[in-house]
Amino acid sequence: MNIQTIQLENWKKFTEPIEIHLKDGLNVLYGPNESGKTTLIDSIITTFYSKHTSNSQKIKNLKPWGTSLHPRSSITFTKNGQEYRISKGFQEKKSLLEKMDQGSWMRIAEGDKADKQLIELVGGQMPTRGDTKPEYWGLGQTLWMVQGTPIIQEELNDETRSSMQKMVGATIESEEEKNVLKEINSRFLENFSPKKKELKKKSQLGILKDEIARLKNDLNASHENINKKETLMRTLEDNQIIFGKNKANLEAALKEKDELDEKVSEANEHQRNREKLESEINKLRTEFQSSKERIDEINKSKNEINRIIESNDEINLQLDPLNAESSNLNQKMEDNTSTVRGLDEKISSYLEEKRIVGIAHTAVMDEMSLDGKENQLKEITDLKEDYQSTKEKFDSILVPGEKEFSKIEELSQDIRDAETSLKAIGLNIKTTTPQRMSGEIVLDHDKEQFNLEGESQTWTAHQSVKIVIDQVGEIEVTSGSQDVQGMKETLEKIKTQYQELIDPYPTSDLSQLKSLMNQKESLQTDLKWLQGQLDKKDEKGEKSISNEILTLKNRIKSNWNKIPSGSVYSECEGKDKSRVREELSRKINQIEDVINQLQKDRHQLSEILENDRKTVKNTTNIIVELKTQLHGNNQRKEEIENRLTRLTEDGRSIEERDYELNQLSVKIEQKERAWNVYQDEIEEIEVRPLKTFEGLNNRVKRLDDEIRKQEISHAGMERELSMLIAQSTDSSVLSEKLTQLEFKEKELETEVAAIKLLYSLTNFYRDNTICKISQPLETKVTEDMDRLFGPKYALKFDSKMKPESIQASGQEASLDILSFGTQEQIWCLFRLALGSILSSGEKQLVVLDDPLVNTDPVRMHHALEILEENARNMQVVVVTCDMDKYDSLSGANFISMDEIRPMNVK
Repeated sequence: MNIQTIQLENWKKFTEPIEIHLKDGLNVLYGPNESGKTTLIDSIITTFYSKHTSNSQKIKNLKPWGTSLHPRSSITFTKNGQEYRISKGFQEKKSLLEKMDQGSWMRIAEGDKADKQLIELVGGQMPTRGDTKPEYWGLGQTLWMVQGTPIIQEELNDETRSSMQKMVGATIESEEEKNVLKEINSRFLENFSPKKKELKKKSQLGILKDEIARLKNDLNASHENINKKETLMRTLEDNQIIFGKNKANLEAALKEKDELDEKVSEANEHQRNREKLESEINKLRTEFQSSKERIDEINKSKNEINRIIESNDEINLQLDPLNAESSNLNQKMEDNTSTVRGLDEKISSYLEEKRIVGIAHTAVMDEMSLDGKENQLKEITDLKEDYQSTKEKFDSILVPGEKEFSKIEELSQDIRDAETSLKAIGLNIKTTTPQRMSGEIVLDHDKEQFNLEGESQTWTAHQSVKIVIDQVGEIEVTSGSQDVQGMKETLEKIKTQYQELIDPYPTSDLSQLKSLMNQKESLQTDLKWLQGQLDKKDEKGEKSISNEILTLKNRIKSNWNKIPSGSVYSECEGKDKSRVREELSRKINQIEDVINQLQKDRHQLSEILENDRKTVKNTTNIIVELKTQLHGNNQRKEEIENRLTRLTEDGRSIEERDYELNQLSVKIEQKERAWNVYQDEIEEIEVRPLKTFEGLNNRVKRLDDEIRKQEISHAGMERELSMLIAQSTDSSVLSEKLTQLEFKEKELETEVAAIKLLYSLTNFYRDNTICKISQPLETKVTEDMDRLFGPKYALKFDSKMKPESIQASGQEASLDILSFGTQEQIWCLFRLALGSILSSGEKQLVVLDDPLVNTDPVRMHHALEILEENARNMQVVVVTCDMDKYDSLSGANFISMDEIRPMNVK
């Protein structure tokens, strides 16, 4: 099958109708990303292998974004020497298949029939639901490399294998054998899943196995029920015996607990007395510790007060000399500050004088700048006047350009050459007569009178001359040459052209015209020079300079107004600017020298003042620190005295407090001896009776809980036993039915195993035959690989006719170890080889979308040779973004996406 044209309308980015023409052999479809290349290729797949009634998301996405337009496609193709056209309107639910008959299209089928007959023509199958997949594309599964899927992941479809069989003349089975194989496959698929080869659960054997498993479960459940009943009955008997024992043990424990109550009361009394004595001891210890801590705190406070008094005496001794030093420094700083203030007044006075001198100086400088600006403005005005007069002269001279003048010179030379040529081939007539002779002469149809008397005259004619002599007769001479007439006509044309070119100008004399041209060129040079001078002089613009002049005048006036009227510097206005500027500059320098000296003196005094301030600050900081320390000591002393007052407010002396502390110590010792006696009796009187009583309590509680649990468990087991008795079934009936089903299972297993064996044998036979069929394809691909990669790899196919592994250096490995680019190239060679072999019966279509994107330049050269050779006997469509890789292909049909125009645009 070959495709001739593809027409699309309202198809994704192609909103206007477009048409692509493909030729036999190699077609290269190129353009940048997003230009619609893949959309065109995908339109072939969608038109051939999608139902016209499909509502899949892919079909919905065909319409241009943001519109409700209906996508339409039409593809013209050849099959078996006949020309067909399929037209589909998706979302319009239209499909039309036509055939070319004697120069016009004849309708074959419409709707679903058109879809069905189209599949019969191009091969493959329509999807039962959803979008189409590569395995449905017939030979397109292997021959079409669509974008992003260079590798064929799924198994090759039956149509590809069938085409290979026909190509090599192979026949796997006869019609009778096909029917048998079909029956074997049907029976196999009834019992096994096609992919995992596992037994189906819904097959007859699967259902029987499920029934047997259910019966076995029921039989096991019946046996378990019987065992459970027997176990429950034994458990009930054992539980009754244990229940009786627990009742007896509970009664004995309660009796022993009653006998132990008196000892428990004694133990509790002993514990209360012991804890009371322990509380009294702790209270006395706390009182003792509190008294001891108060005595220690009183002694500590008295010692701290004595230390603070000594520290205050030392601080007062340091403060007196520091206060005197600080007073002296403050007096010195006041004197220096007055001196600095006087210097500041002098500096301010001189600065004011300097300011006035500066204003006068600035005014004089601005007056000098004003003179320069006014001169600059005059220069610009003069230059503009010169430029304008020169421009007027330049514009008044009308001359041709260099190219036009060259053309005029060329035509002038052609006129001279033509006239010279005519003159060279002209007929010269010369008359000499001693007597009077008159008449007329016609030179090339130009008539003129002549009257000769004792003189000679000369004429020139190019074609004919006719002389009529009065009272004598006429003489006519004709050359008969047509070349002369042509030369004259050419000369007239040249003269006409020359005159048309020369008419606009003031003179036809070329030397004068050239002189005018030179004069205009000289004026143009003068204009450029004047313009350059204007550009230099008028960088800011004439208006800007005028504004600057006005600004300077206002500023000068303002500055002179700032100088006090009684100042000597106000008299500088209007005097010699250069002399005044020098005097003012000299005065400014003198004032600055005085100011600098005053500022230097002030700086020295400021440094002395700064040092004195630092000294006063340090002394003050020391005084403040000492006073702060003194104040802190006094506060601390006051706090300690207040605390001491609180500690001694009861009026007792230290001696009385020491006596009281000794009495408390004696009481504590007496009570601790009594407490130790109680401690020695704890184990015998408290711990043992209480521990024994607690154990009996726990035992009674445990026995009571066990008895209640046994009662509840006994009741539950009796209910469960009643239910088991009610649910019991006859296990013998189940066993008999299970035996019958197991016998039937063996029969079915034998039958299914035979079907599986027959299926495996027939498939083994088919796979071996397919391996033989794929041998020509394997040979062709390996030969092309040898050209592309060199004698590096040998390709091996699997039992499904797909490239599976390579042999390199005597070792076999999977294709997956190769780089993606090399795998891509091998699959490209596989598609080209398969297409070339299948084209021996009928030309096939091979589509390669960006097939060699990962190919280096060396391999690319060989790949293009292989591509051209294979395209000689089939149709190949290559899609690419990189046109430069394919520009060496001489016989290819190049189709640019950028040049595709709507069908109604010419």
